[in-house]
This record gives sequence, C-alpha cells and structure tokens, in this order.
Amino acid sequence: MKIRVLLLASAAVLCVAVPASAGEGWYAGLGVGWDKLNDVKVNAAGIDGTLRTSDTELVIGTIGYKAGNIRIELEPGWDRRSVDRFDAGALGSTTLDGHVQVLSAMVNGIYDIPLGRRFNLSLGGGAGIGQVSEKVFASGGGPLLSDGKNSGFMWQAIGGFSYALNPNLDFAVDYRYRDLNTHIHSVTLAGPTDSGSLKEQAVMANLRWYFGRQAEAEVAAAPPPPPPPPPPPPPAPPAPVKTFIVFFDFNKSNLTIEAQNVVSEAVKAAKDSGAVRILITGHTDTVGSDSYNQGLSERRATAVKDEMVREGLAENEIATVGKSFHDPLVPTGPGVREPQNRRAVIDLGSG
Repeated sequence: MKIRVLLLASAAVLCVAVPASAGEGWYAGLGVGWDKLNDVKVNAAGIDGTLRTSDTELVIGTIGYKAGNIRIELEPGWDRRSVDRFDAGALGSTTLDGHVQVLSAMVNGIYDIPLGRRFNLSLGGGAGIGQVSEKVFASGGGPLLSDGKNSGFMWQAIGGFSYALNPNLDFAVDYRYRDLNTHIHSVTLAGPTDSGSLKEQAVMANLRWYFGRQAEAEVAAAPPPPPPPPPPPPPAPPAPVKTFIVFFDFNKSNLTIEAQNVVSEAVKAAKDSGAVRILITGHTDTVGSDSYNQGLSERRATAVKDEMVREGLAENEIATVGKSFHDPLVPTGPGVREPQNRRAVIDLGSG
C-alpha cells in the first residue's frame, strides 16, 4: 500500500505545473494496487470447503504501442497472498499458514476515449496465460498440506481513467476483473486437493512513459502559421494632419458618449484644416476568431464614418478599413480583453 500512496502523491505534484499533451508510439508502464481473490471452493482429501485468503497487492508491468485511440500492450503480473483458513461448513474451520501466488502474462487491447485535453476514459481487456502455485501448512508450524503449481488460460476486463501529467507521462487508475481458468491441484500427505477456477478483482494505480512524445509535443507546441493577410487597404491617403482615437466597449461597435465627443473634435479639426481625405481604421482585441474580429473592426470604422457624415462631412471624403486584431496598440497574447485595442483611428489628411 505504501507504493500506491507514493504513486498518488507523485501524480498530485506533477499535475500542478505541467502541460497536457497527446501522442502515439511506444511506451512502458508500471502499476500497483489492491487485489482481492474471491473465496476459492476447494475439495481437500474428500472434504468440500472454502479456502480463505488475505487481500494483497498486484504488481504489473507493461510494454505497449499506441496508435490513435488504440493501445496494444504486453502485461506481466504478479501477486502473492497469505492463506488464512479452510472453512468446511458444519465440520468447522481450520487455521492455516502459507501462500497462494499468481503469475500472469497477457496481451491487452485498450480503447482510450478522450474526455478533454488531459483526461481519457479507457476500456478494454486482455487474454493470455496464468500460473497459480500454493504452499499451505497447518497452523503453528504443522505439516505441509498442499504444495502444487498449475497453469491455464487467463483473461481480464479493464476499465478506468487516465490523466496526462506531462508530454511523456500518463497517470491512470483502473479496475480489473481477472479470471484464471486453472485449479489449485496437488497431492500431499493429507490427500488430494483440488479447487475451482480463480477469480480476482483489483484496483490499480499506473504510470505510463511514452518514449517519443517529447519530440511530438515540441512540434505541436510550435506557433501556428500566421493567419491569412487581411484584404489590402485602399490607397494610402496623404500624410495625416492629425489623428484621433475612438475607443469601444467589449464586442461593441456603437459609439459611447466619450467616443461621440472624440468624433466631434475630429470633425471640427477636419473642417478647420480643410482636410479632404479621411481614413478611419477599425481594430479589435484578441478575443474571438480572426474572421469575426475582421467584421467587428469594419463595423467600428463604419460607425465612426456614419457619425462624421451626420455631423456635416462629405461621405465620399471618408474611407474605412478593418484590421481585426493584427495591429494592436498594446501587444497581447490570444484571448485577452485589452481595452486599448478596441478602437478606431481617424487620420485626417490634406489634399
């Protein structure tokens, strides 16, 4: 159980600061967890009863390959548990010493269903061969009662969840139902011993290391290609006489009272200076797609033009253009609501 606690604690620490990643390729894994062997029906020297054993830890290793959402892996496993007693119904119970050990080697097929960037739901199963060996003594240093080793077909069903701790490492918790189709069967001085098939239930904590994920993650982390350039602007006007900036609320293109005051100042300056060419350029912050922000920037430029025309300027003297989020006043990363970038710039040009 200490190993399980250490694995869980390590996973909690790694989850704090590492990025998620998804990848393919070869991996190796290690798992440990709680394992319960269902009560085993036994016939010992002609007496029917139930062999009771203690719960123990199941340890597994994996070597596998992931392609898309499918994983194929080879999984050896080991568990060893103490024998407690033999219950013979009305004949009473006999306290025992000794152990039952199960070795397994299975090939698993598992399908990972994405639940997000980091989480997967994993469903699958496996089949292979298992070997059970037992050595049972009468309690208190008594004689050897059973000593045998048998092999047979083994299968398991698997269901659980995994979490990407970093580009190379996954942490997983899963449940397993394991069925070994063989018997505890031996002949000792106490007479023949035979049992039914062995069925186990286990809850596991696993770590998987992907050998090739780091290189794949670095490629995935490279910046995406730049978006297509915006439509070419109209011919540049003569050198501006004066520039005014109108700011907008988030995701809005209507003019606030402050914005209307700025537009009025620009109209007055245009009339006083005799400006005959006016360019209005709309801009946005980085929230939303390029196409949506292109339309929003054009609407902002148009809103300013309409107000200038309403205040007495000629419509054919005013050109508008939208630049989406490609020319920020304050550089930011994507998805940032920067008020200084939600603007329209009025450039007044002379003849």
